[in-house]
Amino acid sequence: MNVREPDWAYVARSLLKVVAVTAALFLALSMVERISWVFIDFNDERTARVYGTAARVANSDKRLFYGYGDGGGLLETTYTLFGEPRRAGPGEDGTGYEITENLFGTIRAPSLYGPSGSLGDAIASMEGDLGVDREVTERARKTIDGLPQTLDAVAVVEFAHAMTTERLVAFKRRHKLCGGADVSYIYAPAPYYDDSSDDPPLNAVVWNRNMTKDHIRADLTYQCETEPEAALGEFRRWVGLLDEGDDLSEFELDYDWLTDAAKAGVVHGLVVDRWKLADLRKLLDDPEVRTVHLTDVAFDLGEIG
Repeated sequence: MNVREPDWAYVARSLLKVVAVTAALFLALSMVERISWVFIDFNDERTARVYGTAARVANSDKRLFYGYGDGGGLLETTYTLFGEPRRAGPGEDGTGYEITENLFGTIRAPSLYGPSGSLGDAIASMEGDLGVDREVTERARKTIDGLPQTLDAVAVVEFAHAMTTERLVAFKRRHKLCGGADVSYIYAPAPYYDDSSDDPPLNAVVWNRNMTKDHIRADLTYQCETEPEAALGEFRRWVGLLDEGDDLSEFELDYDWLTDAAKAGVVHGLVVDRWKLADLRKLLDDPEVRTVHLTDVAFDLGEIG
């Protein structure tokens, strides 16, 4: 004889089925949402600006011109930046530098962990606020004086003391310097790294306004002496895009390091790209300049003949 199931048991079993189906749908939708975020967001403006710009900030030894995404793969997606080493001589063929993001938001960029070569060494050697040292200044002056003044140079201009935006604008007015792609601002020198500490190494924060743009248009307007104001404003806007969940460790940067630099807003030095030695020589006469580190020099073959 069949025993009829009580109504309450039938209702309870039906409710359990509804709960189970709802939970399964929620989990499925959550996974779809996560996967969609990885694939879709990687190609949007924010992802390009966060990780593409972080790579430029940390790799000031390279001119990273533009980038593009690959549309996403099954388990990871790749954003590629094209650029060349920052040398004083003629440009080289563009090299692709890959930034890969996996399903869990972890970033890998094996060729973009930080600056290298002479420029990287010069930036890494900066400590900030070391004050005036006439012996160091005179040594740089003798080095430049021993070379043809028409040579193009890549160099680091180190200030004796950190400059506020107002002081830097006054400095640029004194020397009639314009901003542009050939002037970058060192907002924070790399801190001393103690390998016995649990703290990870951090790169210097080096900023130029074109770092947030993948394709630099000819009509991009740079300011002249007042460029530091626009540069700091753009840097702070970029830092405002970040959140603590962004994986910046591959670039040896972190959220607090960048937000502290943006809040302070002071400049410890300049990275200058393809300036004439004669122009760098003049800066050494300014008491605000501690020294100039030459990292590469070359003749401008376009001016010969």
